[in-house]
Amino acid sequence: MADERKGAQDDRMLEFRWLLEELRVSFFAHELRTPQPVSIKRLEKVWGQLNR
Repeated sequence: MADERKGAQDDRMLEFRWLLEELRVSFFAHELRTPQPVSIKRLEKVWGQLNR
């Protein structure tokens, strides 16, 4: 998969990264709130879509 991209940025992976950051905010600074609902289950779903 990485060989196919040849250094190109994968937008789906970038989205996953930001969801992960939002999950961290929801755990450690929940009073800041997140712009969209985020959970471990949602991250697992997105990760599963990345591996197709």
